[in-house]
Amino acid sequence: MKHSIISVVHIPYTTVIKDNLHVQMIVMSVKEPMVGLFSKSFDKPSDLLCCAFGLRNSEIDTYFSLISGPKAVEEITELIGKDRSTVQRVLNRLLKKNLVERSTHFIERGGYYYEYSAKSTDDVREEILAQLEKWYKATRSFLKQSWSQTPQ
Repeated sequence: MKHSIISVVHIPYTTVIKDNLHVQMIVMSVKEPMVGLFSKSFDKPSDLLCCAFGLRNSEIDTYFSLISGPKAVEEITELIGKDRSTVQRVLNRLLKKNLVERSTHFIERGGYYYEYSAKSTDDVREEILAQLEKWYKATRSFLKQSWSQTPQ
């Protein structure tokens, strides 16, 4: 059964040809296909956060809005220019990724509100280093143990 080509994606050093079911072919377009694989440079901390934690721009903006100190949702909405519900969703994602902390403050007349703070840059740095170490060990193990196996 033939599949028609739906898309051709050009990634630096690689061309990926996909059909409606799966990737059909990966064509390396340079003599040295590993060139560039590990050469991603990080010009600023947000580049690394984006890569290490898979953050979106709104998550990066929210995280950095908290670096200067704890803030309530209303303060964050003003700083980053997003509506309240968007900021709350973003904060929940950052909580799940362990990049922010939340504390509850009770109001005298009843009710409460949350205040959010960024995890310290030292804690985040250590988390990124732990992720890198885990990736390194898994990759090294794969290459040593599985490399000689026949491709499936």
